[in-house]
This record gives sequence, structure tokens and C-alpha cells, in this order.
Amino acid sequence: MISEGSESTEDPETALAAADTNSDGELSQEELEALTVDQLRALAEELEITLTATKKADIIAEILAAQE
Repeated sequence: MISEGSESTEDPETALAAADTNSDGELSQEELEALTVDQLRALAEELEITLTATKKADIIAEILAAQE
């Protein structure tokens, strides 16, 4: 049974929408830290960012750097 609040955000578009809480098109470190590694990977794919990192903190750093 799936509860109402357990919607999967592994879909890239859903991950992006869930992450960008202020809808400004830029993702903050805090927004990214709220996501799982799988969600971060899906988000990077949607944003066409090639990740080389495997650790969550490093993935976040790569996404932030790509936004600059």
C-alpha cells in the first residue's frame, strides 16, 4: 500500500519540481540536501549535468557548480 505522501521523485521532472521549492530555476544547497542520491541523479540527468561523483555531498557540489 502506498501512502499519499510517498510519491516517487525519481522521475527527473518530478525531482526538479520537488527540489526547486522557490520556483526560481536555481537550486540551493538546502534544496538539494533534502533529496536522496537517486533523486539527485535524476535531477542531474534532467539538467543535462554529467556527474562524476558518487557521494551525496560531491554530487550536490557538482550540481551547484553547473548552475553557476
